[in-house]
Amino acid sequence: MERIIRDNTNRLPERAAAFARQAHEGQTRKFTGAPYYTHVERVAALVASRSDRPELIAAAYLHDTMEDCGVTYETLARHFGHAAADIVRALTNDDERKKQLGKVRYMIGKLTAMNRDALLVKLCDILNNISETQSANQARSYFLIVDGLLSSPPPAWDKTHADLAEQILAVYRKNWAQE
Repeated sequence: MERIIRDNTNRLPERAAAFARQAHEGQTRKFTGAPYYTHVERVAALVASRSDRPELIAAAYLHDTMEDCGVTYETLARHFGHAAADIVRALTNDDERKKQLGKVRYMIGKLTAMNRDALLVKLCDILNNISETQSANQARSYFLIVDGLLSSPPPAWDKTHADLAEQILAVYRKNWAQE
């Protein structure tokens, strides 16, 4: 029985990758026109370079499926377990609240309240986004969000989060600081 459970857990990222690819079918990245799936694939690779936990890597593949594809929490929990579904739910934005507060203020508050796992996926998401954006305004927003987190680190903050924040700021300085 343990082997069956372990085998299912080991295949969790692969099943999540296939699910995300299908869920994002036909979607493209705003600035590059690349298939949207390439973004979740890169975020999952960034997460996998920092953790070997299958549910965390699966959540990275699935991180935009609730927000962008209308996939329900229940569907994610049934197919990938509550641990992965909980992370995806934590990463899903409340668009109305974001509109009320403004993107930067909303995101700082949201990231500050995240657990260690969701924060890791979100910072990997931001790193990929700031690396690919062609919008100075979007890059500036990411800079302000990370700067806000660094000025008052969340309770879940650790060295991995700090290293990711520094990478995000380095990309910003390299590509956008002179704007």
